[in-house]
Amino acid sequence: MKPLVIYGAAFFDVIKLIDAINRHTPTWQLLGFVDDAQEVQGKSFMGYPVLGGQECIPALNMQEAHFVNNVHGPKNKKIVANMLLDRGCRIATLIHPQIDMNYVTTGIGCILPDGCIVGSGTKIGNFVTLRLRVLLSHDVTVEDYVFVGPGAVIGGETKLKEGAFIGAGATVMLYREIGERAVVGAGSVVTKDVPPNVTVAGVPARQLPEKRG
Repeated sequence: MKPLVIYGAAFFDVIKLIDAINRHTPTWQLLGFVDDAQEVQGKSFMGYPVLGGQECIPALNMQEAHFVNNVHGPKNKKIVANMLLDRGCRIATLIHPQIDMNYVTTGIGCILPDGCIVGSGTKIGNFVTLRLRVLLSHDVTVEDYVFVGPGAVIGGETKLKEGAFIGAGATVMLYREIGERAVVGAGSVVTKDVPPNVTVAGVPARQLPEKRG
């Protein structure tokens, strides 16, 4: 089994995902977490220790450990991903064994948990995080650092551009494009393309006004 470290002590369903993978095919030996927040270092979560912060990486690399980027938010996830890659870390991809990934391409560092459905022809980039029961229809393009919340439905031939955030239970209709770093609110129904760097919400989804000072 390969040693594995989770970077970011949060979203503990990732441990359940690792357990599911190991029940199907023994693959990962979970060593614990790495987290830069000093208040959690030295503690344990779900029975696994928080080993420390970034200073632990050289020693873990010597053990040939793989890393899961479990940091929240596309911006922070990208920062951590670049840091791990710059330090020569091995990157793990975690996909629940019951997800049919035939005719699907996937980059590195992705997390696809239980109940997700991924249609044929879909292309998933690097460091993409799906939550429970996400449905990606056929020929969807998901670029790097995208987050899709639990129960969201993404229609066929849709494009989720880099860093897009799709809230829980949202529906994106087919052929739509969600721009870079755009946010779709929970429960929204997207019927039109969403420009980059904006937030939309509602049924149908409309752009929210920018917050002022």
